[in-house]
Amino acid sequence: MAVLAALVLVPLGGQPVAAASGGPPDDSPPAGGYWSASYEPGTSRPAGFPAAGAARNLRGETAGPTARVVTARSDHANATSVDENADSLFDQDSATKWYASGSGRPTDARPVHVIYELRSPQALSGYSLTSANDAPPRDPAAWTVLGSNSAAAAENADDSSWSALGEEKDQRFAARGQSNFYALATTRAYRYYQLRLTDTCADRCEGATGDRTKLQLADWTPRGLPDAGTSPLGVAVENADAGGAADGSYALRYAGQVPKSGPARSSVVLRSGLDVPLGEGATLSYAVRPQDAASAHVSVDLVHTDAKGRHPRVHTTRPAGKREETAAPGGWRTVSVGLGALAGRRITEVRLRYDDPAAKAGSRISGWIDDIKLGKPLLDASTTWTYLDAPGVDPAAGDADRTAWTRPGSPPRGVPWKTAAGPFGVKNQGTDLGPDFPVRTRLNLHKDGSTGDTVEAYFFRTDFTMDRATIDASGGLVGTVVHDDTVTVYLNGRRLAGRNDGAITKNLQYQTPEGTSGQGDPLRTAFVVPASALRAGTNTLAVEVHQCDRTSSDAYFRLESLVPVQGSLPFTDEQLGTVHDSDRLPAAPDGGDYFTWLLRSFTEARDTPSLMGENQALPAGTRYDELTALNDRTVVDINNAPADATDPEVHEALIDGRSSPYRTMSDGLGARLGTLYAQALKNGELPRTEALLSGRVEHTPGSSADWYQTAKNTYQYKRPFVRMGFTDEDGLIKPWDSRGGYDGLAKDGSFPSGHTSHGYAQGIVLATLLPELAPQILARASEYGEHRILLAFHYPTDIMGGRIVGERTAQGRWSDPGFRTLLEQAHDELRAVLAQKCRESGAGDTLARCIAHDRPYLPTDEALDVYTHRLTYGFPRIGTKDLPPAVPAGAEDLLRTALPKLSAAQRRTVLAATQLPSGYALDEDGAPGSWQRLNLAAAMTAKVAVHRDGTLTVNGVHVDREGVPTH
Repeated sequence: MAVLAALVLVPLGGQPVAAASGGPPDDSPPAGGYWSASYEPGTSRPAGFPAAGAARNLRGETAGPTARVVTARSDHANATSVDENADSLFDQDSATKWYASGSGRPTDARPVHVIYELRSPQALSGYSLTSANDAPPRDPAAWTVLGSNSAAAAENADDSSWSALGEEKDQRFAARGQSNFYALATTRAYRYYQLRLTDTCADRCEGATGDRTKLQLADWTPRGLPDAGTSPLGVAVENADAGGAADGSYALRYAGQVPKSGPARSSVVLRSGLDVPLGEGATLSYAVRPQDAASAHVSVDLVHTDAKGRHPRVHTTRPAGKREETAAPGGWRTVSVGLGALAGRRITEVRLRYDDPAAKAGSRISGWIDDIKLGKPLLDASTTWTYLDAPGVDPAAGDADRTAWTRPGSPPRGVPWKTAAGPFGVKNQGTDLGPDFPVRTRLNLHKDGSTGDTVEAYFFRTDFTMDRATIDASGGLVGTVVHDDTVTVYLNGRRLAGRNDGAITKNLQYQTPEGTSGQGDPLRTAFVVPASALRAGTNTLAVEVHQCDRTSSDAYFRLESLVPVQGSLPFTDEQLGTVHDSDRLPAAPDGGDYFTWLLRSFTEARDTPSLMGENQALPAGTRYDELTALNDRTVVDINNAPADATDPEVHEALIDGRSSPYRTMSDGLGARLGTLYAQALKNGELPRTEALLSGRVEHTPGSSADWYQTAKNTYQYKRPFVRMGFTDEDGLIKPWDSRGGYDGLAKDGSFPSGHTSHGYAQGIVLATLLPELAPQILARASEYGEHRILLAFHYPTDIMGGRIVGERTAQGRWSDPGFRTLLEQAHDELRAVLAQKCRESGAGDTLARCIAHDRPYLPTDEALDVYTHRLTYGFPRIGTKDLPPAVPAGAEDLLRTALPKLSAAQRRTVLAATQLPSGYALDEDGAPGSWQRLNLAAAMTAKVAVHRDGTLTVNGVHVDREGVPTH
């Protein structure tokens, strides 16, 4: 199968499109909605598959035992590696792996083992192994799974208590990240499980000779049934490469076991929270691959309501007892059901149902579901188009606006337009562009392989209708075109997206797609249509395709689909590319760099010997008790605390240093919610939130330069590892990171910490999007900064300076009305997605309940204490004490979401009332207020009462408008 280059293009438009004068009224018939699921990486995936009603005579198989794994021990654990250690085996993430460093090729006489310890004993019904990246010769090929309940077995792979549960030989993994599934017959529960590897693919798989003596594995995932009783059919998104997915590499796997003979049934929710209106011609289709006859009693059912969301009913696509036709081994069967009888109804939920009225005891249920499609696309590959493929003819018929042909209404007259259904294509004299590029209508305009004077360009347009209710219910549309070569997509006369079409200035010209020679297979380009660009009634979609040059002999165009989107669309290029007021830093009073000026109190700290040491390397052999500066002592205390490189805190610090803060700090949201947030990011379900956190908050449209860099270059204070040396060189610093990592930063200034500024800018914004979790998220941001001290890249004063940069950056964005609109949209997106994930996972039917029932990163009081301590690290006050509160201008905007009912002045009062005392390092006495004193965590969680005179009681203390206690 050919590999298609994919490029997702965000539309440049996004503003409302006015209806043409005298345009049709909104009397178009409902077009209906559409929803689909392919379960591929980067697409929406449910966080869980809860039961819809009680199960009967069925026990679902899940990866629940994997969640009970406490630790993984191995004779080749590779424990000092951040993401290639044995613990990576149970993270259910094929992007990480266990690399058995130094193991060699395992044999029966010299096996390599991994031992899982579970929190409590549990029986396994099976397991899966997932191949890692790199090379096939490293894949396991033979192994035995063993179980034990002896504590001695946890430390001894050869302990006599081990019992063999299953053995496999001559196994293969045809793809990287492929999961192979294996059943186990035992019913006994064990606390310890061993995977004893006795061979790899080695020379039997294609790869470099050096890989034949190496061993690696991405995941070992134990699977089990409930200890007793019944449970819903187990459903999970899994890699399906072992048997081949219907589409791509992933699909839904269902699995379970029948305890006794008799009726067995279970219904599981595949997707909830939908609102898909059904129009005429709507269908439901899906692919199914049951492993055997017993597993074939499955169907996809629909929950539907009336047009107003009332009177829910279940539409059953297969009567009970009727089996799906079992596909051939390795094959799939596509089920398609007409939904015409449900026209006018709205689909709210999609379910998978297993129902066998005569199930046999002991039957193992297993199979796959993939490529679910519900509704009817607005347009698809068979759509009829008006098109132009005549030599030398301008589709605009000489209009000064070359895109006149893309406008709604009749196309320009005097042009030989044709009508036909897609896909369209040509190659030389025929239409054979390969099996992945079918052609229904041959294009007449083409080259036969030689050059010529005729310019090949092709123009297509078609109409579709949408009623106002459908537009309002959708977040917009998403479409995909396959094209050879350059493409531009228009809606109602306005450009939506294009692939390297910026140089096209006339309709008849050549253009090569960026990053290609134009000689390969057709390209696949996705585009989005914001709801604001749609009009009630008729909409015109137009596409132009240009050849790359005068020698190209093939051309192709296929619109795969245009469908309403369920979920959030990305920001448009126009939205992200707009230059806002906050993209321009204020002028510094001294005429220099703004952040250098803002951090000017660093010089006072630097010149306080009890706080900061001289800016030079200490002599080799300097002892800890010879250190006189608190900054230095604190670095050594934190850096020297771990005993060795296997300490979890060292791992977390290294991961923080190598990852984007908004991703690695997900645990700040809580044990469950943090996982759901990370999954949503991975699935691409938070495009707006990620666009802001990943760069737009901290950077301008035209530059990725860091605002703090000039300050670092100006102050040039040497880093801790430079000044105090490494322990293996008679110094004081333990080198937890690689020498290359240290060498790369040795000449870069220490103050302020750049990593910390990113951590706080992203952490503070994330806290404003989820103010209920502000103290936990902010405490986690402070931990991100402290990890820079643990690795000895920075001092506490650097962390304090980085926090100030991050605070000011976040404040600037929230104080900017234009940028605030983007933040508010991300706020709504994040909360809606997390609420849906909570419902899917069974963690709570609202976001508030999900948070209330979660295990927090830290209890709120402890989070406040941690955050407050890291504002100063307990350093003494070196400046003027007992000054009145001094809140920086605009800082009140950081409390907009936490205290939405207060006025701006009242929010400033809260900030003043919760500030630190004056005089700490980096404090400012004058304008524009002190960022160092700001205790954002305390302010965002403050208990505030408003009195009739407008004054406040903050945390039980009545304060005046300046935040000063009145008594």
